Amino acid sequence: MGKTTIEQKKNIWYVENKIVYPEVINERELHAIERGVSENLLPIRIQHKKKAILLKSTISGLIPLKTYLSSIMTKKMFLGIVYHLVTIVKECEQNLMNTSNLMLNLDYIFIEPRTKRVTCLFWPIVNNQHPHYPSEFFKEMPFHVVFAQHENLDYIKVYIQYFKSGTPFSINRFEKMILELMGKTAENNKTVFSGPTNQAYQLNHGVKVEKSNEHHKDIAYNPLEMNRNHSVSGREVSVFCPKCGELLPKSSKFCSNCGLPLYMDDSTRQIPLIKEEKTELNRIQTENFSETTVLGETTEGTTVLGADMLEEPSFPYLIREKTGEKIHIDKPSFRIGKERQYCDYFIFDNSAISRSHADIITKNGRYFVMDHNSTNKTYVDGRVIPIHQEIEIFSGTKLKLANEEFTFYI
Repeated sequence: MGKTTIEQKKNIWYVENKIVYPEVINERELHAIERGVSENLLPIRIQHKKKAILLKSTISGLIPLKTYLSSIMTKKMFLGIVYHLVTIVKECEQNLMNTSNLMLNLDYIFIEPRTKRVTCLFWPIVNNQHPHYPSEFFKEMPFHVVFAQHENLDYIKVYIQYFKSGTPFSINRFEKMILELMGKTAENNKTVFSGPTNQAYQLNHGVKVEKSNEHHKDIAYNPLEMNRNHSVSGREVSVFCPKCGELLPKSSKFCSNCGLPLYMDDSTRQIPLIKEEKTELNRIQTENFSETTVLGETTEGTTVLGADMLEEPSFPYLIREKTGEKIHIDKPSFRIGKERQYCDYFIFDNSAISRSHADIITKNGRYFVMDHNSTNKTYVDGRVIPIHQEIEIFSGTKLKLANEEFTFYI
């Protein structure tokens, strides 16, 4: 994200963001904002100039959250604002919008003082160079607030301890903590909050966890207090995600909540992972192309290998548009191409595909695609990507390898 500026004229705020290379507009997210998928996202418009693309928003009748927080905050006021912001983050997730594109900055979040309604700016950008992460924003928020001294401030200690405890951030778990501090419970009692010792999870899924004898009074909950004998609906569970604390079947290779690969050595395991033998792919005798055909030339293809792939909902996946096939991304670096020996998914019925065409890469719950100098290029949402560079992708991103189209989902 390039330089973002804000200017006030009378009671109107003018915000402008200049996008910089290699950032481009995410048309899907832009259309979502235009359709009004969330009333909590401020409307934006695009202005094209000769040497720049500008994203603009005009806000009237509201004030920046930073200004509002400069007055004395009560517990009800502070937690109400935090909860509203959590709701906005979750709305973006539910609409498959990248939450790091939310302008989580107190200068650029706006509030209506009378109704306390909070609204945010969302920049629909691919390859955001200056993302805003909810975990960092919520962690720093209390330090910009003047709290009412007449109230019991133990809730602030609990809030701060959540981030100091080393618990990996989860928006669902954070929401649960805020609700508990507000003296409320989740409206939907079927909501599953990530974290193996979470009471909502235990009650709804029958998880039996032995309580630890030691609990610090300032810690809301600790997902690292684990028992090795969990059972979920009578099924043995022996793996949990070290990043977000999600309970997982022992055969999981990826965390279904945050996407973290579950390949760890003994020093980092909380509970032993059981290695599953890889399912043998269908052995189909196919012709092994030695060269890549440039698009436009007529050639005959061969059968796609890997049709017998195991369905595991814990993996991110691709949908191959031509066949409707669901391709699970079951490795941190998942290669697609037509060279059977070196690829994880083989495309032998399309000679426009290069032997090692592209990789789907998973890093800390984020996903990227990288082109391996393919003959016919790789495209993200219709735009060709540079070779040997990791380009971030999100749930719903359209990929095209040569003329072969896929949609990526988490």
